[in-house]
This record gives sequence, C-alpha cells and structure tokens, in this order.
Amino acid sequence: MSLLIVRCPLKPLLGAAGSSGGTTRDEQDLADAERFEWCYVPDEHQLDSAAPQFGVGTTESMPYADEVLVLLPTIDVRLIEAKVPLANAKKLAQILPNLIEEYVLTGAQSLAVQALPPVPGKPAVQRVIALIDRTWFAWLCKQLESLISQRVRLIPECFALPVPADGERSVAYQQLDNNLLVTVRSSEQLGLAWLERVVGQVDSSAGAPTLPQSLIGTQAQELSWDLVLPGALQFLQENTSSKAAHFSLNLLPKTFKRPTSAAGLGLTQLFKRKPKDATLSAKAGATWSDPLVWRQPVRWVKYFVISVVAGYGLHLAWLVLDNWRWTNQMEVLAAQSLTPASVAKLNVENGAGKLSSNAVITAFTKQVTQDQRRQGLVSDADFGPMAAKLQQLKAVFGPEVLQSLDYDGYRIDFEFKPGSLPPGSAVVVQKARSLGLVVTPQGPNRYRLEPYAGLGGGL
Repeated sequence: MSLLIVRCPLKPLLGAAGSSGGTTRDEQDLADAERFEWCYVPDEHQLDSAAPQFGVGTTESMPYADEVLVLLPTIDVRLIEAKVPLANAKKLAQILPNLIEEYVLTGAQSLAVQALPPVPGKPAVQRVIALIDRTWFAWLCKQLESLISQRVRLIPECFALPVPADGERSVAYQQLDNNLLVTVRSSEQLGLAWLERVVGQVDSSAGAPTLPQSLIGTQAQELSWDLVLPGALQFLQENTSSKAAHFSLNLLPKTFKRPTSAAGLGLTQLFKRKPKDATLSAKAGATWSDPLVWRQPVRWVKYFVISVVAGYGLHLAWLVLDNWRWTNQMEVLAAQSLTPASVAKLNVENGAGKLSSNAVITAFTKQVTQDQRRQGLVSDADFGPMAAKLQQLKAVFGPEVLQSLDYDGYRIDFEFKPGSLPPGSAVVVQKARSLGLVVTPQGPNRYRLEPYAGLGGGL
C-alpha cells in the first residue's frame, strides 16, 4: 500500500523561513502553498524494495497514494491535558471552548478546538485537547483538499518522535536561518515546540547546535526526513488496530472533503500526478487489501445480517402469537356454541380440573356430528369416511399390517401387527400427516385416527 507523508509549512509571522513583513496576505498564502514537503513511499511494508521519493511544492503537485499522513508542526498546535466530561460529539463541541478559557489569553472563538481520543488504560475523562489557530487551520484544510487518496490523516508532528520512557523526553531540532525550532514529545499524546533565537550565523556543518539550558544533557536529533520518515511509519504500524490509542486520531474536521478518484480531478490530471513507477491499476488493486476500505462495507453487512435475523425473529413471534390468538378465538366461539348437555358431558370427562388441550373443540365437533346424524347427513366422523382414511394409511405400509381396529362412533383405534413396522411411532405419525390425517400414538403399535383433521392436536 502506497503512502504519502506531508509536512506542512510553519505558520507565518513565527520566524519561519520565507516569511517577511513586506508581503500581502495573498502573496504570503501563495508562498506558503509552495512550501509543503512530501515523501512518497511506494509500499510502506517494503521500504527497502523501492527508494522513497521526496519533493517540495503545492499539494496539487503531489502524487496519488492509498493513504496520506499529514504532519502539522508542533509549534502551530498546542496540546494541553484537561478533564473533559463524558458527552457525545455534538455536546462535546459545545463544552470544549469553555474548558480552554483558563489556558489561553485570546478568545476561544479564534481557535479550532478538538479533543484527542482517550488513551486506553487511562481515565476516560482525562483527555488531551488540541488548539489550532482557526484561520490558519482553515487555510491548511483547503490546501489538503487537493490531495487524492483513500484516507487523509492530520496529526501533530511530535507524534513522529519516539514515545519517551517515564521521566524522559524525545527532543528534535530544526535550524531556520538564525532561529532554532525545538520540538519535544513528553508523553504519548503531549508535546510542545518553541523557537530559540541563535546569536550569530548558524553553521550546519559544525554539528548539532547548542540546545537551551533546560535541555542540556538530552540527546536531540535533527528534525529531518531521516527522523520523520521512520517515526511516521512506526506511528502507522502501531495504530493499525482499532484498540490502539491513536487509531482514530485525525485533526481534520468532519467537513473535510477531497476528491478520491478520477471523477474528482479528471483522468488527465490524475495520471499526471501519479508517480512514474506506479500505475492506476496497481494502486487500485492495492486498496482492496487495505482493511480500512472494507471497514464500512463489513459494518453494513453486519447491520444487514442483524436486521434479517431480527426481522425473522419478529415474524416468527408474530406467527406464534397469531396462531395462539386463532386457537383461542376458535375455542371461545366453540364454547359459546355448546349446548348444556355438551357442557355437562365436557365437565364429566375432564373433571373439576383444568380442561385438557382442545377439549372444547372436541366437544363441539362431537355435538355437530350428532346434530348431522340426527338430520340424516353424513359427517366426517362416520365409519365410512373414517374407514376410507384408514385404508389410505394402510396402503402405505402394506395390506396385511393391521391386527385390529375399534370404532367408538367418533374415532377409530387401530393396532398394527408386531414387527410389521419399524420401531417407534414417528414413521406412522409422519406418513399420516403427509396424507392430511391426524394420528396419535396410544401405546406399542396402537394408534388413534381422529376425524376433522386440522381442528385437533394434529394442527
């Protein structure tokens, strides 16, 4: 996966090289836009296989990369540690300006304020807040919008320095004419930088310059690509996991927009901005191996699977509820249609206790059957229809399987010959169900054929 590391220019009026008091604001902006330093790494995981490419210029002239890491000079961002209440992102944006009033001399309205992600293992209310000049930050974001990449991240430059051990600091310096820019990383998320005035002309060939009195005895390194490039790669490697402290760290606002494909800048400009040793197809193929590309699709797949399972569960619950409601309604309607004689017989058969399952439906069907017989009509519980059903079931298992049958005027109890069927009653019940019959086991090889299939226990 290709990587582009960009070092932003220093904010004007801080003694940075190239700033002067006789230029207009537009001229200064044009000059600053030409001072973005960049380093293109064809494959961040195989740094030795291809030499990095370096350059200085505008963001529009930089090559395409799968990921861009932008380093903001630490002197242009102030990192302070404070206690931040637990709140959502919208509420937190309203709280932060009030929390920084005691740390700044100017008004909070002139600063862009962000809270860095909490560090795992530390209290959630203990957060690091980043303060950036709002005007300069808006100008930087506008310049960075010209970058073409799948992902653009902005972090303080001090995060490219090694994480110091307890009680120590990582120090780097950069010579700017007669000024010395000192950058210090004091902890995992804290760092600071300042300018030191150097008396006389600084000779870079004389070795490291004299550090301030407060840093005497500290091993300092020059803040160049030799230090920044390995540090940036180390930062990315340590924060590939979602459990890492800086996995979601990005100072760019949510409103930051950039063209991510040929549709944004046009094919001609896109190919023009790609490095000579890379092709569009190779970079497009490399992005598919990036887990960040798959993060959002995987999340939507999870939502889809959860929605399908939840929908299936709700549908199944509704079917169970609807079946119970239908059965209960049938029993209520049947109970309202029972005659006093049927009610008395029902109480005698079931005793004073709770009615058995489908007892009301059975009593109602017996009552209807008797009424049809008194009128001379044929019912489903007569011997003829019941014998025809039993004949269908017997034909499935063979003509000589029945040993006996008993008809009580409403249903038929029958018995198979021992050994004529496989052991167990599941085969008989399943075959009967496939024929639309209701058969219930009554003992070894004994079964009962019920009339009116669908109204009783075979439902």
